[in-house]
Amino acid sequence: MTELIDETQLARLVDVGLAAAHLGKPGEARAIFENLLACRPEHAPAKIGLAFTYLVCNDWEKAEAILRDEVLARNPQDAEALALLGLALGFAGKAEESARTLERVPAGSSASRLVQALSAFAA
Repeated sequence: MTELIDETQLARLVDVGLAAAHLGKPGEARAIFENLLACRPEHAPAKIGLAFTYLVCNDWEKAEAILRDEVLARNPQDAEALALLGLALGFAGKAEESARTLERVPAGSSASRLVQALSAFAA
């Protein structure tokens, strides 16, 4: 099955999953990400998308576990995973850990710009 999905199609399916989560359909989004991960078990964007589906359902612990144990364990510098983990920690009331995590997001990255934009809203 993995040979049936090329990188462009995989990226578009991640986009579709994220759109579903943004539109309030986290169950449908989760199904998309789980199916993508069945084909590509180590695909970080699909794992981050899956974590996002838990984030939008206020399941901070599940989002945190996926980001820490499945994404950042393989790539501790993944900017998007760090940003999303920092947000999850903040929502979970772990302000100090959230701040430490968000400080690790590389400056100038798109994830850093996202964190800056969200910080402006929270101020």
